Amino acid sequence: MKITIYWVTRDRNLIRKLRAKYKIPQYTTVNGLTEAEVDEETLSNLRKGEPKYLIIRKIE
Repeated sequence: MKITIYWVTRDRNLIRKLRAKYKIPQYTTVNGLTEAEVDEETLSNLRKGEPKYLIIRKIE
């Protein structure tokens, strides 16, 4: 499924680790958003980090 992530944290090392672990693309828009294609397991793991590290804005 396709999701849009808004990065709440500005910790570059944490963002890099999350991207590597969950295979999230390396780009971020000017508005701080990243679109990614993830499976159900990854989505549930990312939800554990909300709202401390990221906010999942849109799920398609």
